[in-house]
Amino acid sequence: MVAITYRRDPAKALLGMQPAKAADIRAALARVAVDPSAPNNNLRPLKGVPYGFRLRIGDWRASYTLDRATGVIDVFEIAPRGGAYR
Repeated sequence: MVAITYRRDPAKALLGMQPAKAADIRAALARVAVDPSAPNNNLRPLKGVPYGFRLRIGDWRASYTLDRATGVIDVFEIAPRGGAYR
C-alpha cells in the first residue's frame, strides 16, 4: 500500500464537488494505492510526465505521479473530462 497526497488544487476541487462524487474519486485512488501494479482499464500513463498516470472516474479524471521508491501517490490534478486535457 502506498500513501496518497493531494496538492492544493485537487484538494480544493474535492471539497467543492458533490460529496458522493468526491467519495467515489477518493475510493478509486485508494484502490490504486492498495496495489498500483494491478491491471486497471481506467488507468493510462501520461505522456511528458515521468511516472505520471491518469485515472478515469466517470466524467472526472485524476492525474497523479507514482513514486515507488518512497511509496507515495501525488495527486496533482482532479478535473472534469473536458478540462483535464488542456
